[in-house]
Amino acid sequence: MFLRGGLFFLLLLLAPAWCAESTLLLVSVDGFRWDYLEKYAAETPCLRQLAAEGVRAERMISCFPTLTFPNHYSIVTGLRPEHHGLVNNRFFDPALGAAFNYRDHQCAVDPRWWGGEPIWITAVKQGRLSACLFWPGSEAEIAGVRPTYNRVFDGSLTSAQRVDGLLAWLSLPPDQRPGFCTLYLDAVDHAGHDYGPDAPETAAAIREVDAAIDRLLVGLAARGLRNAANLVITSDHGMVAVDASRTVFLDDLVDLKTVQVDFLGTQAGLRPLKDTPAKLAATIRRAHPAHVQVYLRAEVPERFHYRDNPRIPPVLLFADEGGEITTRASQAKRTKPERGDHGYDNQLISMGATFIASGPAFRRGTVIPPFENIEVYNLLCAVLQLRPASNDGNDQLVRAVLRPPPAP
Repeated sequence: MFLRGGLFFLLLLLAPAWCAESTLLLVSVDGFRWDYLEKYAAETPCLRQLAAEGVRAERMISCFPTLTFPNHYSIVTGLRPEHHGLVNNRFFDPALGAAFNYRDHQCAVDPRWWGGEPIWITAVKQGRLSACLFWPGSEAEIAGVRPTYNRVFDGSLTSAQRVDGLLAWLSLPPDQRPGFCTLYLDAVDHAGHDYGPDAPETAAAIREVDAAIDRLLVGLAARGLRNAANLVITSDHGMVAVDASRTVFLDDLVDLKTVQVDFLGTQAGLRPLKDTPAKLAATIRRAHPAHVQVYLRAEVPERFHYRDNPRIPPVLLFADEGGEITTRASQAKRTKPERGDHGYDNQLISMGATFIASGPAFRRGTVIPPFENIEVYNLLCAVLQLRPASNDGNDQLVRAVLRPPPAP
């Protein structure tokens, strides 16, 4: 991990002094795959204009597993999931003897689940006001600190209503107005799961989100903030069509009474109740499962950075692209098919995420090569001129996207 002191002074050198006076907005469009900008060009006039005027990445590489909670929290902490502790959307912590479920509000507000230091806490600790219109982790008091303003997640709010909620905070008097804000939009992800990445319903969701970003820009202009606002627009992962022929039933591989199942989906995490992890893995391998890779935690390829946390189960199954791992009981409870999914190998093109940066702090008309999303936290700190907490990132993104200071 980076030592915060040396990196802080480097960021000060790279960031123009006026960065600290501007408003920084971090927007997540959940499930907005890296190629949607061109694939759905007719639906994305606002986003394409922002990308053309500012900086766009060819794609952003998500952390493994390419799931919502691990990656949203990596973006705002600069830490990989094995270091910040959100190792899946659902998981078990053996030290706590408790399970995390991303749908459980009690987990959302419990600081024991949330490691590292998210950017809204970095800001508050250094005297800046921050506001979170939804983001995983933003409802918890982390290290005794909360964002200045936040909202309890309400999935019923439309994209436009979420933008209006953020604009209400930006309408406050200057001494009460947040200098850093997050905004979370999930319509594209929902459509991708329900209909697949190529469906007209997904195109409609993309059009809705693009209109919401335009609404945000209009609202900033009405408040005299448009020219001073810096926007970083990201997504957490991509999306791929589900291939039903690649569904793997855990019941066919192991006696479910002999294991604790921590999570299912594009991965399965198992804890043996009788045998050792090695014996459990050997039992599953003897069944010769197709479309799935079986690992002991210590065997997970190093490039995944997915070993160094006890919340990661000792036996792991990773589905091939388009496949899923479930049980027959879980499958029977489904009320509709899953037509799109994510969570697979983070090097797959289909799992690539989006990154756009636009505003006075950023270069203009620039396309940068792929980079890992753990670099975003240090960029946010540089724009806000904050001392970053220790993290897994470096200065690569800062150097690539910030405008150099004017010549003396």
